[in-house]
Amino acid sequence: MSIFSLFKSTFLLGSLIIFWDYSQPMLTVFNHPINLPNNVLATQNSTPVAAELQEILPQIKEQTQVPILLPTQLLITGTDRKIYVEGKGTSNGYEITLAFESNCTGNACLIGYISAEKGGKSLEDEFSRELSLVQNIKGYFRPLTCAASCAPPIIGWEYKEVFYRMAFKGVGQSPEIEGDTLAKMANSAIEAGER
Repeated sequence: MSIFSLFKSTFLLGSLIIFWDYSQPMLTVFNHPINLPNNVLATQNSTPVAAELQEILPQIKEQTQVPILLPTQLLITGTDRKIYVEGKGTSNGYEITLAFESNCTGNACLIGYISAEKGGKSLEDEFSRELSLVQNIKGYFRPLTCAASCAPPIIGWEYKEVFYRMAFKGVGQSPEIEGDTLAKMANSAIEAGER
């Protein structure tokens, strides 16, 4: 290899600089930006998002202005069926639903949801007890309840003036296990920080 070729290779390698922009990384070669494809984007936060929620996250980020808190994994048991994830965001919040069918509109196919509402509060009789979450955040919990139909276990908490909820079937066989499982998911979402 000639000295000129070695110099040229070193110069080219030295000219490739990766800048991590607020929204996505950008590769700059000789001051000409090249947007990297989405599949090579690293999240701003190095803590992973639950695999089931990764595809919906970019859409929600574009649609809402509230902090997005998502668990690192969904601790749902008892299913090996395909899970369909849908969601939408507004300037004041977002909702992500998980179901066994696309465009699910009934309780039978719904697995659960994650939601956030700026300025939201818990509804009257929505929760049956309080529990402690990380960062000294007060959580609210209600186990599975059944009347004419069954409502899944739910957990809620307030963070930066936004009220968050997670409700899922398949998170335990007793109220204690349901509460512990939902608290683990809520804690992972809080600890991971804004997505």
